[in-house]
Amino acid sequence: MPNNKIELIKKELFETLSKSPLDYDKVMNLSTELTKLDPNFQRFFVDAKTLIHLGRDSIKDHSTALLELVKNSYDADAKNVEVEIYSNSNDFIRIADNGFGMTESELKNNWLRIGFSAKKISKISELGRRKTGEKGIGRISTDRLGALLELRTKSRNDKLIGLKLNWDDFDVEGKDLSDIKIQIFEPDSIKLPDLKGLKSETGTEIIISNQRQQWTKKNIENLFTELSALTPPFEQVIDFKIDLKNDVFPNVSRTIDTNFLKAAEIDLEAFYDGKGSDIIYTINNKYTKKETIETVKWKNLITKSDLNISDNILDKLRCGPITLKLSFFLREAASVENMSFNLSDLREFLDNNAGIKIYRDRIVVKPYGFPSSQFGYDWLNLADRKAQDPAGISRGNNYRITPNQIVGATFISRDNNLSLADSAAREGFVESEAFLDLKYFILGSINMLESYRTKLLPEIKKSKSNEKSSESNTDKIIKSLSEIEADLSEIKAEIDSSKDIDDDVKESVQKNITNLSKTTQKVEKTITDLLNWNRTLSGLATVGISSAVFGHETEGSITQFKGSTSTAKLLLKKKTPDIDGAISELDKAIKHSNKVAAWGAYALTRVQREKRSKKNINIKRTIETVIGELNPAFKAASIDLMMNGIELISKTYQMDIETILINLLTNSYTATTQKNGERKIIVSLIREELKINKKNETAGYAIIVSDSGPGVSKEFSHRVFEPLFSTKINPTQGSNSIGTGLGLTVVSSIVRDLNGKISFDIDPILKGARFKVWLPLEKK
Repeated sequence: MPNNKIELIKKELFETLSKSPLDYDKVMNLSTELTKLDPNFQRFFVDAKTLIHLGRDSIKDHSTALLELVKNSYDADAKNVEVEIYSNSNDFIRIADNGFGMTESELKNNWLRIGFSAKKISKISELGRRKTGEKGIGRISTDRLGALLELRTKSRNDKLIGLKLNWDDFDVEGKDLSDIKIQIFEPDSIKLPDLKGLKSETGTEIIISNQRQQWTKKNIENLFTELSALTPPFEQVIDFKIDLKNDVFPNVSRTIDTNFLKAAEIDLEAFYDGKGSDIIYTINNKYTKKETIETVKWKNLITKSDLNISDNILDKLRCGPITLKLSFFLREAASVENMSFNLSDLREFLDNNAGIKIYRDRIVVKPYGFPSSQFGYDWLNLADRKAQDPAGISRGNNYRITPNQIVGATFISRDNNLSLADSAAREGFVESEAFLDLKYFILGSINMLESYRTKLLPEIKKSKSNEKSSESNTDKIIKSLSEIEADLSEIKAEIDSSKDIDDDVKESVQKNITNLSKTTQKVEKTITDLLNWNRTLSGLATVGISSAVFGHETEGSITQFKGSTSTAKLLLKKKTPDIDGAISELDKAIKHSNKVAAWGAYALTRVQREKRSKKNINIKRTIETVIGELNPAFKAASIDLMMNGIELISKTYQMDIETILINLLTNSYTATTQKNGERKIIVSLIREELKINKKNETAGYAIIVSDSGPGVSKEFSHRVFEPLFSTKINPTQGSNSIGTGLGLTVVSSIVRDLNGKISFDIDPILKGARFKVWLPLEKK
């Protein structure tokens, strides 16, 4: 009888194993029962702690673990991924995507089946993406991030389903994996990223709590860099967007994208089809805009590149087909001219992204080209190469670029580059002959770029001699000092990495560089302090100008305050004190004193310290605040003051925006009171691109102040920005001017310092003056 039962169980077990999807619990139960009945039938028992070794102990850090989950979203054909990390205000990590989701069966039989990967069977997704992982253990990376996991998922063909588990339940000795129970439940809701403004119907949401490690600012910066490299920056990948939010370093809480490649001086693309020996190069530069196409034989490239390779080089590359894209940057002010970002932004981008990365099926392969990686950043040894021959561009063939000037990407695929095998450590490739060919191909291409740039030298010199800048002298000095400081840092870094300089010499040179760097910082701070002082004086001048114009309002309130308090005194001194009347008069006095206090507060807030620093400000809100403070004075003069505009944030000086607006409104106030009829002033805020030339535009915004006054007379139009010139005439004193003649001069000076433009004409609707101030939009 036992033998018959054994045979029946075996038959049932084999039938269960042949079915899809696999009923894992049934397999485990049948195997256990068979083991008890038949001593000859044995199986492996999997200790629960094995999952801890596969996940928490084997994944290097928490940013790598999170990247694995984002890759899973990519494989699920997600268009949008939301990544949220909260370590300070809350304790959770959330990754949500709008991919195809999972059915209940897929969740139970695929996701919960360790080592199973549908990517082995179906390597290409429905959207044509090459799936990135094939080992089926990426899901265990959640254990590296936190103890508690809650997963919710919705597919097109099934209900909303979820699971909950505590990874710490697996961290016990001698407990079988099958003994750990996973809670499957039906969630009430799921929060998925929208798709082009529409609610997503499918996707997966993962919430991890009880985090294992505190995130630091540096961790978040590295994660942002790694996420930005997850899809190639060289290709406009519009079907995969990542939004990052966090409470550790909010500056990088934004959609991960980049426009910095537009600032490159030279772009090079190299293509090898994997068959013959020809490599096709396409090179462009920002000076001539001419495209150069050249074909080079593989052996000739190696010979020209002077790589000193002793190995035998075949006629064709052993690594398979490759596409290489390189962008070369100058870390100087000319690179960001007419761009929507500044030099510090560009340098920060280069500091974070410089290096040459490798993308397999459009997903980055670590550690190559990562600035935060000790071995991967300069894996081509470009710094040593430069240190051995530090000649400038004018030295021709000896010229070498530095690693922090180049951003590059090498594109390969898992299916077409089979000889490039993953290393056992799951990071990087085995350094085989195929990998060395790939490395030499990139170095040879860099040498091509260097040769091209030396030939471009006449155009570079011509461009520099023709540069025209509208920057003030102070701006030029500050930028020059910043460049000197950056150059000193680069020299210091090169000295640090050099093996040919004695330690004593290094120490002496580094000490001098440090002292010189401190001096440039002090000079820059002194100039910045002087500019801030000038900004404060402009603010104070504006308070004086507006006080002169609106002073009668304050004077009237003081007079009325005095009258009300005097009347209250008389009412209280009567034989029968009029208490109610006195209270009424005191209420009036309080109302008038509040007006005086409000004007005092208005004057004091104009020069607050925090308004003198450059930071992200809401331009619309700043305008609305100023209008709200001035509106009582305008209403008293029967002037209708209105504002319309868009929400807009720019990095600038709040005091400058307020000073510009107050002076323009002060002018309009006087103008509207000089003309009979409807009195109206409209302030508008719009986005506007400033055309630099036929091809280039600069992003910006315009503050427009229009009024119903008499406008600016043609005979005075050329003098309105002159210091001390005023067209404001006191009607009771003949031709005597009542204006200070400073308001528009202050505005013009500030606009010039901010690299903006100011203009005026006649408003087509209100028929009065229309002043327009255009300012460049600086991003956060």
